[in-house]
Amino acid sequence: MQRWLHSLIIFSFTFCLSGMAIAQNDDSDPRQLALDIYSGINRGTEEASVALKLGQVIELFRYRCTRVSDYQVYSLRPNLTDLKVKCSGDPLYGVTVASNGFVTVYGGNGILSGLDRRDALIYSFSSEGALAQDSRLTVGQALDDTAVRLELGDEYNYLYLLGMFMLIAAMGILGILVWVRVWRRKSGRKPRARMKPMQKHRVVLSTSVKDVLIAESEEVSKFVHHHPSGVFISTGKRGKRRLFSSKLWAIVYARYGIKLFETSLPSEYSPDHAGDH
Repeated sequence: MQRWLHSLIIFSFTFCLSGMAIAQNDDSDPRQLALDIYSGINRGTEEASVALKLGQVIELFRYRCTRVSDYQVYSLRPNLTDLKVKCSGDPLYGVTVASNGFVTVYGGNGILSGLDRRDALIYSFSSEGALAQDSRLTVGQALDDTAVRLELGDEYNYLYLLGMFMLIAAMGILGILVWVRVWRRKSGRKPRARMKPMQKHRVVLSTSVKDVLIAESEEVSKFVHHHPSGVFISTGKRGKRRLFSSKLWAIVYARYGIKLFETSLPSEYSPDHAGDH
């Protein structure tokens, strides 16, 4: 009986020690804390829980952190997250966590710039650790914030507005110059008839007249003859003969059957008899 009781006491004592070791390991393992912080940010865990883990990991690196009052996810990259953490009464800390459990803490000596809601969302916590507010702006707050910065003469915004004004002015001046140049060209140009190369020009010549024209012409290319009047007579694939003012269009019609820039004989060469083809 005594041996059994002794074994029971040893087992209970061992079980309590192992439970304490596991609990201590969960709170003092930087790798596990890094994984909790990384997954908490990427999976939408409550901000208060993330703040608690951040305070623990900062203390593990032998920095002082009584309570996390604010934090900001400064940079969110694949497998790596950078945060700015503000502990109550202390300068900013930088915390970097990775998806493989890597973690590092730096700062605490004023080397990090302050929290700026233009960089990312800022989460603020009460003295009890609950989320008090974040830096999300309504439309009205954003307009008020912009007006205040302009009144204070924010250098960045002033230069930005000046650059935008110069860009818009340059685009306007360029558009005016282009319009003036086009207007001057149009106003100084003489009106001219528009060329319509695809418009059909009907040439009414009988077959016998075309035979005479071919006889009077010199063959300059296959199925293309040049008449002394200056016109070219071209024979198409279907045997139809048409007149062109350019050798190029005569060859195009002879080879491809495309009719462009048809013409007629000059009046001095026009035959007395004409009929339908």
